[in-house]
Amino acid sequence: MAAERGAAARAQPNVFTATLARLKPAGRSANKRHASKKFPLFARFAARERAKAPDPASVAVAVFAIDQVGPAAVRACASGVEVRIAAGDEATAAVIRAALAETSRRRPTDRLIRVVIE
Repeated sequence: MAAERGAAARAQPNVFTATLARLKPAGRSANKRHASKKFPLFARFAARERAKAPDPASVAVAVFAIDQVGPAAVRACASGVEVRIAAGDEATAAVIRAALAETSRRRPTDRLIRVVIE
């Protein structure tokens, strides 16, 4: 019995050694120093195209949310009093109101934030 267990343990491949063998490049010639040959795990990231530039309007809404809504949420949570934030236009205010309506399901203090138009 003991001999069978020892043979079975030796027959199982070492997972760590097998993983390292897979990551090791096949050869290192001077002519083939490409990143995919040198670092096979990075090849899938190198071939990827860059993402398209985001819409400036969505960036503006994200900046507004970070600059205005975040601190207002902290003030509302800490004080328990309604907090008003000013949006630049009706479209931005509508987006922020919809986002606050969605997040107020999880955070009741988001109901204390009111969006007004400047």
